[in-house]
Amino acid sequence: MMPRRREFAYWVFAREIRDSTVLEESNEEERSKPYIVTPLGSRIRRVLVTGRVTQKNSEENMTRMTVADASGNFYLTAFSNDFGNQGKIMLDALELNDSVMVMGRLTSFQNEERIYFNINPEIAVKIDEIALKYWNLRASHAARRKIFAIRAAGKSDSPSSEELMKMGYSEEESECAIRALKNYPDYNPADIEAVASGSPAASVQQQSDSGSKELILDYVRNNDEDGRGCRYEDILAAATNAQISQGEVDEILNTLGSDGEIFEVSLKRYKAI
Repeated sequence: MMPRRREFAYWVFAREIRDSTVLEESNEEERSKPYIVTPLGSRIRRVLVTGRVTQKNSEENMTRMTVADASGNFYLTAFSNDFGNQGKIMLDALELNDSVMVMGRLTSFQNEERIYFNINPEIAVKIDEIALKYWNLRASHAARRKIFAIRAAGKSDSPSSEELMKMGYSEEESECAIRALKNYPDYNPADIEAVASGSPAASVQQQSDSGSKELILDYVRNNDEDGRGCRYEDILAAATNAQISQGEVDEILNTLGSDGEIFEVSLKRYKAI
């Protein structure tokens, strides 16, 4: 039996992963994880990401970490076992505010509302500012090329990868564009493009996300009137009044849980720690 070729690790921004809603089951052996199809058409299981460490929670058997880029957060988990011990050692060596490069496998968890993604690191190392800028430029270039290909394909009545390749796009970019139009016909990549272009709008969005997170955390802290935890419906109502969407609420609750700020005391009830 020939050894399986290691899958390519894609350069991606956090927003591209966060907005993904399509899982494509593999035709390989049953234990294989599904592919994640992103809004830019990437079909991935492994990623390469960069950013700064914003949260870290290390326990004896598990280390969780949040790494933020200009578009949002990546969530990392490494366990102390035969498969993840080296990854845990690497995460434990990192500190808050370190600039890092991470390569690893994406895993997904799906509930009734959305899909959550986590990275199991294979490599996690501290990098300097020059390396951080270099990797960010690589991710920006890849994202913009895919967005341009998607727009070019959208102008055709019958788009095909062959047609896009004749325009100068690579085979990968062309296939991603067709895949994106098929799976995300109404997706607007403006936010990802703003990050990839270095637009000030990206930093404004990041500040907005931080403010939304604080608002929801404060609500959970101050509205546990009966000691049984805040109801999800009440949190959602307060967030809606502040013009925060349900998808953002779910993302923030997941983030706060991962960061150790809150916990789900019972189904759809949350308490601050």
